[in-house]
Amino acid sequence: MSNNKPAPIDKFEEVTNRIIALLESGTKPWVKPWSVESGGFRNALSGHVYSGCNPLICAIDSMLFGYQSQQFIGAAQAKQQGWKIRKGSKSTWLLWAGTASKTEENPETGEEVTRFYQSAKWLQTFNLDCLDDSEATTKKPAESIAEGQQHEPIAAVEQFITSQKAQITTGSAEAFYYPKGDRVVVPELSAFSSAESYYATLIHELSHWTGHPSRLDRDQSGKFGSPSYALEELVAELSAAFCGDRLGIITDLEHHASYLDHWLERLRSDKKAFFKAASQARKAADLLLSNAGLQANSPEAIAA
Repeated sequence: MSNNKPAPIDKFEEVTNRIIALLESGTKPWVKPWSVESGGFRNALSGHVYSGCNPLICAIDSMLFGYQSQQFIGAAQAKQQGWKIRKGSKSTWLLWAGTASKTEENPETGEEVTRFYQSAKWLQTFNLDCLDDSEATTKKPAESIAEGQQHEPIAAVEQFITSQKAQITTGSAEAFYYPKGDRVVVPELSAFSSAESYYATLIHELSHWTGHPSRLDRDQSGKFGSPSYALEELVAELSAAFCGDRLGIITDLEHHASYLDHWLERLRSDKKAFFKAASQARKAADLLLSNAGLQANSPEAIAA
């Protein structure tokens, strides 16, 4: 009888493959990955709202597997509630990152010394749609959708943009960020099909603007089609999605070239590229939101 255990799943590769599957179908999971009104992706028992790259991971699996619920739960937590995982259900692997500690005895003095270090690990969760509570005493929680919450996306976005104090020129035939002049250029509002599309484009370019050496100092030297160029475009896409979610607008771009092929190429060659881009995008969005006096989700301490 063989005692060989199955090889552990490479979580970075697993998530990246799911992203690639969506991109190949023409779907960008970060356009509007979660909803402010319904509370966002969260743990079904604690109510903890996921942050960092985890909402995007939840959105990816929800799109890929057709989940309707925005709530997830750890496998052990589900077992404690008496909820059974339906056969064939797929795990959603969430990434926890934070600070851990270890207490050791100093061999010379005999004193106990506590050392702190950065730690990260993958946590196995399942969407509530994957669980059967028919035989359990405790039933699955219902989706709670906030009522009466109104947004004024246009007014809010105008204030958001003004607060950046960026040099913005309108009236061009194209949208771009000019690093040497530290200037954002976009077409007039009338060139877009809606105000929301105009703001989505502007936030995308402002996300590039955060990469200037005087701000977050990202590498923006890549030529069109290069891996570094594709990564920077992905950073701007994700940053705009983070900001759009906070402001209540969809950040899909209409007057913008398609970079799907370049993203796919980069993701296929580097299984951690998405996570690198998401980390940089979170910093870019946090800077923009901070400039506007809005609270941003913490990129650390992501618990399932």
